[in-house]
Amino acid sequence: MPEKNIADSIQRILEKNKGFMTVTKVPEHMTADEKRAIGIRKSDSGKIISRKIENSAEGSFIFRNKGRSIYILVPCEPSEFVLGLLSEKKAFDVKSVNSLPFTRSEFVEIINGLADEGRVIIKLTEDFTPKIYRASRERKLAETPGVAHSANDTGEYTQEKFKAAFDSLDHGRIFVRICDIRRKLGWPRDVFDGMIRDLRNRRVIQLHTGDASLMTEDEIADCYIDENNFRMGSVTWHD
Repeated sequence: MPEKNIADSIQRILEKNKGFMTVTKVPEHMTADEKRAIGIRKSDSGKIISRKIENSAEGSFIFRNKGRSIYILVPCEPSEFVLGLLSEKKAFDVKSVNSLPFTRSEFVEIINGLADEGRVIIKLTEDFTPKIYRASRERKLAETPGVAHSANDTGEYTQEKFKAAFDSLDHGRIFVRICDIRRKLGWPRDVFDGMIRDLRNRRVIQLHTGDASLMTEDEIADCYIDENNFRMGSVTWHD
């Protein structure tokens, strides 16, 4: 089975499980052919399984060690990953932090960063338990002044046109490469990046790092560089 298909299969498995799981759980969701293709055996340890997945889908996923467990995650910024776990109406259960692929100190740093950006709301109950919510879609979020709004105001560069380009390149896949969307639209670079940033801030899309080893130098150059200097290579659309 081609390595690309293995990566797509694991991506689908992770997306169905909030984007992460311990590597020892992954084989439980794979077909016999998929496990055979990358040589996974029932007796394999988490370290062996993670190495085999890395060899078959190099650069497609993130692996994190936490205690005795090894977690596999979809390629994404930690802040975007955590934000995807939060709800606007239902408070995040802080006790579930122990099951996440982040230490408590890492989680606190991520949440504080999101709070500073106005992307999460933290409320304190009478028993001093923090309640964490994702900020509502209507909440004003930080973005580069003028870029996204001026693009939409002209009618030439709109979310609808961006979505149409995304759909034309989707072909039933989970994620679409940003460089392909950029080239199909042919928008000015600052306008395209402004649209990416605006859609991400409104949680319309989710950005992923992608696998740079499968890209040419020109394709890498046409990725999106976020405000934290992370190179984002692909995008998924939130339905």
